[in-house]
Amino acid sequence: MKYSSTILLLCILIFTSSLKCKKIPPPLIIDNTEKLPPATQEGKNTCGFLLNGKVWIPKGSSGSNSKMSWYYDATLNGGTFNLRCARYVANENVTTFTIAMNQFNTTGLYKLNNIESRISIFTNTDVGCMYFWDDTISNHNSFVNIIKFDTQNRIIAGNFEVTHYKPGCDTVRITQGRFDVKY
Repeated sequence: MKYSSTILLLCILIFTSSLKCKKIPPPLIIDNTEKLPPATQEGKNTCGFLLNGKVWIPKGSSGSNSKMSWYYDATLNGGTFNLRCARYVANENVTTFTIAMNQFNTTGLYKLNNIESRISIFTNTDVGCMYFWDDTISNHNSFVNIIKFDTQNRIIAGNFEVTHYKPGCDTVRITQGRFDVKY
């Protein structure tokens, strides 16, 4: 009896060891390296937004062109603020995003559907079309909200949302936009 129990146990062991274990696939690793910068007001020189739901932050450079540039001039056009952000991807592929504001001299909400405040997107990669301020239609709810305008510490910070329409192109939706620059 002892001998037959040993043989039975040995057969069970051989049988179970020959079975293939079903491997559980590893969890999908999602690339979370690109995140929106925090919405700060400290002059951290950041910018980012969701472009049609995907994180868009400036990155890379091309020769002398940097990923971000900005300026403020209190004497030009009643106060001029420009913010340019670029995303360089492999060789010549670049998307630039620009906010250009005239008559800018205080915190508050600036609508982006007139000549004084506008946005443009020039692209080869991210959205497939070029959306310039003079050939697109911005939704009447498009805005830049200047949250901090500190002339003593030279900080401009705010948030923005834009919807662009252009005949023959997809609609561009920019949401959760934010910037924080020291000029």
